[in-house]
Amino acid sequence: TNVNAQNVPTGTITGSVADAETGEALIGVNIILAGKTLGAASDLKGHYVIKNVPAGTYSMFASMIGYQRKKISGVEVTGNAVIRVDILLHQETYKVDEIVIKAKSLNDNELSLLRQRGKASSVSDAISAESMSRFSASTAATAMTHVTGASLMDGKYVVIRGLGNRYTTAALNGNELPSSDPDKKAVQLDMIPAALLANIVTVKTFTPDRPGNFSGGSININTKDFPERFLTKISLSSSFNTETQFGASFLTYPGGSRDWIGMDDGSRQMPAILNEPGVQVPDIGSAYTDPEKAELLDKMTRAFNTSMSPVSRRAPLNQSYSISMGGKTGLFDNPLGIIGSLSYSRNYTSYQNGIAGRWQLTGDVADVQELVNDFLLNSNKSTDNVLWGGMAKLSYKLSRNHTVEANYMYSQSGESMARYQYGAFPRDLSGNATYETRTLKYTERRLQSFQLNGEHHFDALSGIEVDWAGAFSNSYQDEPDTRFFTDNYTVVERNGQLETNYAIRPSIYPFPTRYFRTMNENDVNGRMSIALPFSSWNGVQGKLKIGGYLSTKNRTFTERRFEIRQDKIRYTGSPDDFFQNENMGILSRYSTGNFYRFGNYVVDLSQLSNNYDGKQVVSAAYLMAEVPVLRSLRAIVGFRYETTRIKVESKDPSMEKGNLDTDDLLPSVNIVYKLQGNMNLRAAYGKTLARPQFREIAPYSSFDFVGDFIYVGNPHLQRTLIDNFDLRWEWFVRPGEVYAVSAFYKVFSDPIERVIRTINGEVGYDNIEKATVAGIELEIRTGLEALFASLRNFHLGMNVALIRSAASIPAEELEAIRSLNPDASGLRPLQGQSPYIINVDLTYDNMSSGTSATLFFNVFGERLTEVSLGGTPNIYEQPRPMLNLSFAQKIIAHFSLKATVNNILDASVKRVHHFNGRDFIATQYALGRSVSLGFSYTL
Repeated sequence: TNVNAQNVPTGTITGSVADAETGEALIGVNIILAGKTLGAASDLKGHYVIKNVPAGTYSMFASMIGYQRKKISGVEVTGNAVIRVDILLHQETYKVDEIVIKAKSLNDNELSLLRQRGKASSVSDAISAESMSRFSASTAATAMTHVTGASLMDGKYVVIRGLGNRYTTAALNGNELPSSDPDKKAVQLDMIPAALLANIVTVKTFTPDRPGNFSGGSININTKDFPERFLTKISLSSSFNTETQFGASFLTYPGGSRDWIGMDDGSRQMPAILNEPGVQVPDIGSAYTDPEKAELLDKMTRAFNTSMSPVSRRAPLNQSYSISMGGKTGLFDNPLGIIGSLSYSRNYTSYQNGIAGRWQLTGDVADVQELVNDFLLNSNKSTDNVLWGGMAKLSYKLSRNHTVEANYMYSQSGESMARYQYGAFPRDLSGNATYETRTLKYTERRLQSFQLNGEHHFDALSGIEVDWAGAFSNSYQDEPDTRFFTDNYTVVERNGQLETNYAIRPSIYPFPTRYFRTMNENDVNGRMSIALPFSSWNGVQGKLKIGGYLSTKNRTFTERRFEIRQDKIRYTGSPDDFFQNENMGILSRYSTGNFYRFGNYVVDLSQLSNNYDGKQVVSAAYLMAEVPVLRSLRAIVGFRYETTRIKVESKDPSMEKGNLDTDDLLPSVNIVYKLQGNMNLRAAYGKTLARPQFREIAPYSSFDFVGDFIYVGNPHLQRTLIDNFDLRWEWFVRPGEVYAVSAFYKVFSDPIERVIRTINGEVGYDNIEKATVAGIELEIRTGLEALFASLRNFHLGMNVALIRSAASIPAEELEAIRSLNPDASGLRPLQGQSPYIINVDLTYDNMSSGTSATLFFNVFGERLTEVSLGGTPNIYEQPRPMLNLSFAQKIIAHFSLKATVNNILDASVKRVHHFNGRDFIATQYALGRSVSLGFSYTL
C-alpha cells in the first residue's frame, strides 16, 4: 500500500535479523519498504530501525549477499506506534524463488528469549521482565524461583539443580558480581530490584568464553534496554501480611533517622572514644583504684546506646515504588540510547511462636529411643527491610559497525532485625528455669557496579568481531552494634508468695555483647574476545573465537567485640532498666582513698586475628571454535586455561595464612543437532571448578548470634574440580511454547562441605573426597487452545527437576558417627540439594480486554541444610509448598491495576532431625499470607 496523504501519522518499524540456522545476529542486512524510499541496515547486534513510516500496510524486503532474499508482507503501521518485526534469513546454497512470509508483531519478550535459547550454544533457561511482572517477582531472587531446577534459600541465595550457592555465579550484563555476604560466595540476589531488569539468563553448561567457576548454573542479570521512543513508567503498590500487620506484636527497637533509606545515621556506630588511636579499654581491676582509668572506663561504658531489648508495636503497611524513563535521541548524527530507572520498597516481616531447638545423640543408636534436648525455645522475630536501587544506561552507535555502552547500577539495603526467644535449656539449666535471649541487629548492604563495553565489526578484516568489557564493582556490608543479651529466671515460692529470680550466667552463655563488623570488597575485571568467521566445507558459516579475562578482588574485613559485665549491680528482669545510665559505669567512690565501685562496665574482647585482608586474582585465556559439522549439526569445542591466586592474611601476624595457588585447564564440548527446524538435541561436557571463599580459609572463629553457631575457617581448603555431563532434547512447538527434557550428571573431586564439629555448634569447612549429582529436568510451556478452543487465552507452564546426590563422609567423621550408629552409611546428600523441585503456573491473558491472571505453585523436596557431628542425625529442611495468585487489569489508557495474594497455603518453614520415626524440630515458623494492590502508569 502506497501512502501519499499529507499529515498522515507516522510510526516506527524495528526488529532484529538473524541467521535461521545458527541464530547469530546478521550485520549489514538491507531492509527496505516496497514502494517507499525508506529503509535501514542492521547493526552489530542485528537490530534495525525504520523511522517516520506513514500509517498504512506495507511489504518489506530483507537482503544480504550469501542469503536468500526474503519478503515480509502485511506489515501494518499505525500512528505513533512501534511495530516489531524480527527476521530470519536462510543461507543461499542453491537458487530458489523469493521467500514470502506473513509479518507478525513480536511484542512478547518471552518469545524472543525462547528464540535465543533455541539458537544458543549452551543449555540455558531464562525469565523475562514480562514474566517477572506476571509472577509479581519483586527482586532477582524471587524471579529465579520460576526457572527450571532453581529454588531459593533464606530468601536471597539461589540453588540451581539442587547445588548450593558455591556452585552458582552471578553476573550483571556479563560482568561477574561480588557477594555482599562475608560468609558466602553467592550474590544476594534479593538486593537487585526486578523493576530494573530486562531478563535473567541461566546458563547450565560450560563454554570456554565464560568463567569456569560454576556447576549448577551461571546467572546473567541483564538490565533494561532503552525503548525505540521515549517512554515513562511509574508504578506503586502496598501490601499487608497476616503474620505481621495484624496485631501489635511487631518487634523493633530505636534505630536511626535514615533507616527509611537503608542507611544507618551513625547512631549505631561504635563510640568514637573506642576508636581513638592507642586508646585501650582499662581493666576493671586497675580502674578500681586509678582515678584516670576509672573515669576513662566510665566514659567508654556510658558511650554505648543503652537499648538492649526489643519492644512491640504495630507494623505499617509494606510499600513499593518504581519509575523508569528512556528512549533514543541523536548525537552527532548517530543514535544515542538512554534509560534510567529507580525503585524503592520497604517491607516488614514477622513471626511469633516459632520454635528453635538443638538436639544430640548421646549414646548407641540401638539403646537410645530419642535425641537429648540441649534447648527448646519459643522464637519471635521481626524484620524491617528497605531496598532501593537505581540504574542508568547509555548506548552510543559510533557507526553501523561500532557500538559502545556504559551502565551503572546501585543497590542499597538496610535490614533492622529484632528477636526474642525463651524456653527450656535442659543442658545447662535446671528444669524450673527459663532461658531468655534477645538479639538486635542492623545490616546495611550496598552493591554498585560501573561497566563499559564495546562491540566492533570490521568488514575490511574478513568480518572480524571484537567484543570487550571492563567493570568495577563494590560490595559493602556493615553490621553496626549487633546486641546480644541472655538471662534466665526461676519462679520460687517463699512465705506463700511467688517470687521470680533473675540471673545472668556467664558460665553458661556470654555476657551481654556488642558486636561491630564491616566488609568492603572491590572487584575490577576486564574481558576481551576476537571472533573470526569462516566458511566450512559445507558452506555454512562457523566461528573461531579467542579471548582473555582478568579479575582482581580485594576484601577488607574488620570486627570489634565488647562485653558489658557487671560489678556491684543486680539484674531484676528488665533490660531497659538494667542498662540505663544510672547503672552504667561508676556507681560510687569511697570517701577513704581512691576506690571506685562500678555497675555495668565494658570489656574489649576484640581479637586482632578476626580482622583480615583477602586478595583474589583470576586470569584466563581461551580458544573456542563453533564448527558446523553438518548443516544440522554444530560443535562448539575449546578450552579455557584459568589461574587462581587467593591469599587471606589475618591482621595477627602469628596466624597462619590462607593460600590457594592453582592452574587449571578446563575443556568443553557442546554439540547441537537440529532434528528439525524447531527441534534440537544437545549434548555437552565441561570441566569446571569451585573455589573456597575468603571467609572459609580465613583462620579465625566468629560467633553468629542469630544462627547460634561458631564459624571456624580452614586455611588448608583446596578448590573443587567438577566434571559435568549434560543432555537435552527441546522442541519449540510454536512461538512462546516449548517442550524440553534434560539429563545431567556431575562428579565432584574434593568438594567443600560445611560440618558441625562440636555439640556447642562449632561449624567448619572441609574438603571431602568425592560427590556425585544426577538429575532429570522436564519443562512444558504451552497454550491450551489445542485442548478446547474456549481455552485460547490460557497458558500452562510446568517444570520439574528430579535430582539425586551422594557425598562421601570424611573418614574421621564417619568413625565418630559409626561409634554410635554402626550401620550408618558412608554417603550423604550434598548440602542444599533437593530431590525434587516443581514449578507450575496457569495464566489467563486476554489482550482485547487487558485482563491477565496467573496462579503459581512451587515446592522443593527435603534438603540437607546442616551436617551434625557424630551420630546425631543431620538437619533437613522440609518441603514447603507455595501458592501465589496475581491479577492485572488495564483500566483506562495508560493505567493498569494489579493485585496479588502470596503464600496462600502458609506452610511453615521447618528444619528437623529424623530419628526413630520422629521429627525433632531445629527450626519452625510461619511467614503468613501477603496481599498487595498496585497501580502503574505508562506514557
